[in-house]
Amino acid sequence: MFARSLVLAAGCIALAIGCAEPPPDETQETINNLVEAGFRSDDIMVVDGKVYVGRDAEVSLAASREMLKRDDHIHDGHTEEQYRTTNLINTSLTKICINGSTFTGNFSTALDLAIQNYDELPLTFSMARTPSTGCSFTINGVIQPGVVGGSAGFPSGGLPYGTINIGGGLSSYSVDVIEHVITHEIGHTIGFRHSDYYNRSISCGSGGDEGQAGVGAIHIPGTPTTAVVGGSLMNSCFRSNETGEFAASDLSALRTLYTPVQPSWTWCSKCQGMFYGGSTNSRCPAGGTHVNTGSYNYHMAHSIAPTAGWQGGWRWCNKCQGMFYGGNPSSVCPSGGSHDGSGSYDYHLHHSVGDSTDLQGNWRYCNKCQGMFYNAAGSVCPSGGAHFASASTSYNYSMIFR
Repeated sequence: MFARSLVLAAGCIALAIGCAEPPPDETQETINNLVEAGFRSDDIMVVDGKVYVGRDAEVSLAASREMLKRDDHIHDGHTEEQYRTTNLINTSLTKICINGSTFTGNFSTALDLAIQNYDELPLTFSMARTPSTGCSFTINGVIQPGVVGGSAGFPSGGLPYGTINIGGGLSSYSVDVIEHVITHEIGHTIGFRHSDYYNRSISCGSGGDEGQAGVGAIHIPGTPTTAVVGGSLMNSCFRSNETGEFAASDLSALRTLYTPVQPSWTWCSKCQGMFYGGSTNSRCPAGGTHVNTGSYNYHMAHSIAPTAGWQGGWRWCNKCQGMFYGGNPSSVCPSGGSHDGSGSYDYHLHHSVGDSTDLQGNWRYCNKCQGMFYNAAGSVCPSGGAHFASASTSYNYSMIFR
């Protein structure tokens, strides 16, 4: 991510104007792989022997080889807003640390805020600044004198890219803008491409396509169509009034890629309840089994650390397949007696955020049966009558759906 006035002038543009010396074999193979993966040749740059795409994302030889591993769910259009590379980090990584020992003043503050942007989300990994214990991988933060913007690279071998370069020329910008740039570059290290890769002029005022849709730019489900100015922290260029915070599309992309979720949860059209559709022995308080006609496929986050805006303690009942809150006694199961959460994940539900492109709000906790239900007419509670919730007894929960 570079300011609009800055390009990588120190190097040469590979395959466009040529270099004084032929690149090493590994460099040429990296370039060839990127072209085969769908990147535009005139967007590939070689600077100090390193290969970049999108002007700020370095690609190693290993990473370029991974991009040739075809994805079965490639989208052919150029209109979606959030994109990833083929390369993602392994979900076995539990903690990503960033060494910012050379970051001082506003740069140090901005680094802490950028790390917080990721660490406060329910992702498969936590994020911290060194020194810290239990780091699965450490990214090195570097200040580049005279540069206005930043650069990083894409993952390789299931590991994040190992360096984020942040321009020292950002010292004339606010902490929020520096936070924005750092958060953006971290995004590249875990596999995000520019959200306006297909038309850089959206955020930069000029520039074209960074490469055709395909292996090099895989659309992330649940993100909106069309990129707009300010619509994503992963836009190619930044503005002087950036807040440093994720946009809604960024959060959707992170949830899709890096929130541990269990699919196949579904809505019952008979009782308005939430139940697990991956089993055949459900029991509905309206009689018989649950019916999921017309339901989304809901994805339930589970097994995450306590996170602001998310409530844990939700359980699957192995008797009725319903979802209930395990933090209170006296639950009521339509199969008789209390709900039984034996063998259940600890599910975490998002609340107080309403609807978005991949979140459906208006779900409630029933304080009669402890179950989860959609707040609409026609609900049926196993305690008798309709489910009951009020602002004083239930959050407004938002369910992830695909």
